[in-house]
Amino acid sequence: MKLIIKKENTKKENTCCFTGPRPHKLPFLANETDVRTFCLREKIEAAVIDEIIQNHCDTFLCGMARGVDMLCAGIVLSLKKIYGNDIRLVCVLPCLSQAQAWPKEAQARYKSILSQADKNILLQREYTEGCPAARNRFMVEHSSRLIAVYDGASGGGTKYTIDYARGRGRFVTVIDPFLT
Repeated sequence: MKLIIKKENTKKENTCCFTGPRPHKLPFLANETDVRTFCLREKIEAAVIDEIIQNHCDTFLCGMARGVDMLCAGIVLSLKKIYGNDIRLVCVLPCLSQAQAWPKEAQARYKSILSQADKNILLQREYTEGCPAARNRFMVEHSSRLIAVYDGASGGGTKYTIDYARGRGRFVTVIDPFLT
């Protein structure tokens, strides 16, 4: 896996990033046959296609956290089979050890996505307490749009990223994971 450290040359107006909760907030994501997973996947895919067609987005930044981030990365990779090189997946890693403590299956999926991505950006080598938030700010700063999976009630990194994006004048699409 080739890593680029803190350099991105995409046009911000054609770039969209993702945010959403980790698996403990959406445990149904562990089951790909769960109707809620299917419905959420369809909503995210429709939002990505809308960004491609309506807003001419060709680059999608993903922070590669477990849960919604990796679901979004998988959706972009599947859409690349339709749109080809007209769209790109850029994985933005907060640190080298991001997936180190994850279950083996999640690590394998993580590595598979990284190997298929058009570009991987490493923000810092070592983990620090603020590196996930720094990753989210980096993605927002290098995007004009954000697709967020958010229930409107919980806090955490997803809410922080939505607030940060809105504060920077980015267009935010919010998908409620509990509405079918």
